[in-house]
Amino acid sequence: MEKIMRIGTVKTYDGRDASIFIKAEFENGKFSMSGVIGPLSNGDALGGCGQINMEFDHRNKKDNDDRYSELITPDKITFADGWNAEKFYDLLDVWEKWHLNDMKAGCEHQMEKWDIGEKVELIEWKWSDKFHNWRENASDGKLTPENYRTFQIVSAQVLQVTISSPIKWESPLVKKLLADGWIKEGKKEIKTAGWIDESEHPKGLLMKACPECGYKYGSAWLKVDVPPEIIAQVESWPNADRKPAWI
Repeated sequence: MEKIMRIGTVKTYDGRDASIFIKAEFENGKFSMSGVIGPLSNGDALGGCGQINMEFDHRNKKDNDDRYSELITPDKITFADGWNAEKFYDLLDVWEKWHLNDMKAGCEHQMEKWDIGEKVELIEWKWSDKFHNWRENASDGKLTPENYRTFQIVSAQVLQVTISSPIKWESPLVKKLLADGWIKEGKKEIKTAGWIDESEHPKGLLMKACPECGYKYGSAWLKVDVPPEIIAQVESWPNADRKPAWI
């Protein structure tokens, strides 16, 4: 199956109308979707191409891509005949769940029950000015014996957090070192739970075993069969009412 659809038009940054074309393919059990906004005859496009689903607002807001500050909402689309907001949300749902069904990082239980896409904030911990000063004074022999013993204990803890393997940011050790001024926050990064493991954050799912089948998330690419009713749903959507320059 190869199906090309024109969802409607959307205004570009310079006010031009650009058609949203989407292609769905299903062959040998493999399903994929891609699209282009405003394809031009010279091979360029007025908007994005490829996985353009990330540019649109989804029914399930957890599926929205936070790299885009202004997602395209249904009210910004002039829908082609046979299309409306609900049907387009259905399409985005199918795209999100079944695209590249032969390259899934999780088993069916994990994909169904785990929040793989949950946003998680990772924090890099760095030495504070207080720690730097104590370290310099220790090197120069300016600490009292009691303070030097304190520094030895704290130094081992700080190095464990800032240099050794990643540590859970919610750990009592991190909280205490932060409260006492020995460490400070460095770079912050947002990742999804499926891309980090538990050593980096308590919510990390990478390489975590499924309690039902034992498969470790992300340890291989798995194929999940697309239900016949999903293929039938895709085939029922209106075909493009005009031919795109390319897709």
